[in-house]
Formats: sequence, C-alpha cells, structure tokens
Amino acid sequence: MRLNLLSRRAALSTVLLTSLAAVALLSGCSKFDNSQSTLNGPQVTAKFYDAQFKDAAGKPVNLASLRGKTVVVNFWSTWCPPCVEEMPMFNEVQTAYKDKNVVFVGIAADQADNVQAFLQKTPVNYLIAVGGQPAFELSQALGNRHDAVPFTLMINTKEGITSRHFGVYTRKELESDLAKALK
Repeated sequence: MRLNLLSRRAALSTVLLTSLAAVALLSGCSKFDNSQSTLNGPQVTAKFYDAQFKDAAGKPVNLASLRGKTVVVNFWSTWCPPCVEEMPMFNEVQTAYKDKNVVFVGIAADQADNVQAFLQKTPVNYLIAVGGQPAFELSQALGNRHDAVPFTLMINTKEGITSRHFGVYTRKELESDLAKALK
C-alpha cells in the first residue's frame, strides 16, 4: 500500500514538472530581450554570412551576397505547423518591403527532398536554403536558446542583430521589428 502511494506521488511529481517545463517553454515563445545580449554584433552575424547551404534544387546559396541589406532570417521545418502558418505573411511582407532593401531568407532545418516537395505545393517569394542539422547549429549560434523552430531574427545593414523571435510572428510584431531594424 505504501509503495503504491509513493508510486502515485512520483507519477504526480513527474506530471507537474513536465507541465511546468512546458509552461516555461511556451511563455518564452515570443521576443527575446536583445538589450542584454552579447550576441548582436558582426562577429556573430558573420556566422550567418559564412554559412554554406544549398537550395532545394541543390544549388549553392550565397548568403554573403546579402550583406548591406536588412535580412529577416527564419529557421523553419516542413513538419512544423507554426512555421508553415507564418509563411504566407512572410510572402506578403517580403513583397511590401522589397523596395526598402529588405530580404527574407528561410533556412529549413529539414531534408532537401522534404523542402522541395513542400515548395512545389506551397511556393514562396523569398530565398529558401536547406540546412538540415547544421541549420539548428547555426540558429543556436545566432541566439536560439530553445533549439526549436520557428525562430526568426533580423540583421540590419550594419550586420547587427536587432531582434530575435521564437514562435509565430504576427504581422504587427514583424513590422514593428522591421521598423527598428531599418533605423
């Protein structure tokens, strides 16, 4: 009887700890506090510009060619519903801001065949690179403390990171952060 009671308490403790961890993770699904971050300057964004990825067709992607532009970098995966949810809005904002020297880049933490099949059904008007596991490693180096997708950051023309966002962006949040990046 006593062992059964201890087993129930252990199970309840596990459920509570798991629930608390989930709440902590979900409460972090928004903006990062960039003001205190040491991960904002050119020494960090150089990792983005130096990264070697290919597009879904297997052609090399030259991220260094984006220097001097405001870059919205979105780490995503085909199997991630929140990632897919925000892509149409990214299309719209890319179109609205293309004359303001803003470019969007989606880096898929996925396999090329999955990305290629996805893009045939859901085309986008911005650059998509296929990163696989190295995409997760790059996102961590750029400040993704959750090691999860979607994770989006903005790099200004001076190669500084002006915002980091975990989870789905709303258009209002995205345009607010873009306004700061364009200053």
